[in-house]
Amino acid sequence: MTGQALRRLRVGLALAYAAALAFVLFWPVHIDGVGGFVQFGPLLDAIALLGIPAWASYPFVEFAFNMALFAPLGLLVAVGSRHPGARRIATATAAGLVLSGLAELVQHLFLPDRTTDVRDVVANALGAGLGAAVVVAIDYAVRRRASPIASAARTSAR
Repeated sequence: MTGQALRRLRVGLALAYAAALAFVLFWPVHIDGVGGFVQFGPLLDAIALLGIPAWASYPFVEFAFNMALFAPLGLLVAVGSRHPGARRIATATAAGLVLSGLAELVQHLFLPDRTTDVRDVVANALGAGLGAAVVVAIDYAVRRRASPIASAARTSAR
């Protein structure tokens, strides 16, 4: 794939993610309540059937869902960044924090049937940081494997 094709793919994925994220963030009611499109009840029932401890309750599942919702943001920020690893993670986390904070503010001001919660902002920021950390870890592994010193070490170990 050419550089231009990869850039178009990244832009397309970013636009699709932005549309899906806006859909979730600005749905007029709780996405997991009456009129919502996500139901955590079956997931919580499955968790209980598997014997997973009681701490994996609704607040835990909601927090994890919020992290997962913003992980793609972190992936996209990290892939598009030329900064070193830790800075990529920090930038993605900050982007998640700002975007989530703004979304919560919009929900508070304009969507009276939504509940704003600082825990959502924290989960979203952590999710963005986690998404970036995955990219940084993969990038590190690929670079380490491709480095001449690592290649020489692998060759001499055989």
